[in-house]
Amino acid sequence: MAFTVSTTGDSEPPLELAAKKRVDDEIDITPMIDIVFLLLIFFVVASKMDPTQTAAVPAATHGTSVSSKDSAVIFMRRGGGDQAEVLRGDESPFSDDEEAQRSEIVDYVTQQLDLGKQQVMILGEKDVSVGEVARVQRVIGDAFESLGSTYIAVKEE
Repeated sequence: MAFTVSTTGDSEPPLELAAKKRVDDEIDITPMIDIVFLLLIFFVVASKMDPTQTAAVPAATHGTSVSSKDSAVIFMRRGGGDQAEVLRGDESPFSDDEEAQRSEIVDYVTQQLDLGKQQVMILGEKDVSVGEVARVQRVIGDAFESLGSTYIAVKEE
């Protein structure tokens, strides 16, 4: 309740009493959100992402069988250094140079598809890095967009 006292003839403004402040029941969480985002950004920037790191592939328990007779088979095994050794179905190696290897893989898969193969199977040993398998799969996917399926398999021990 506010009231004013007026005086006649004075040039001073009327006296007003301030209203009581109400207690705010809500908490402002904006600073907490700012800190959470700063921590998130820090951990994303500070974390080490290594696509060439070898990951353990679990054994398959269920799945469909893919016939190697109906597939263009590409073998992959651990090579010297970071790069994997890539082989044809008859185990003759592709070139070690990435550009030459890319064109040889495309030529090999084209030849196999012309012979009636329906899909591509990449058969890798256990210690081949995931990044190397993804690189070969990317080469096949970029060259053959209409290809129905590319299968990745791990060689049994």
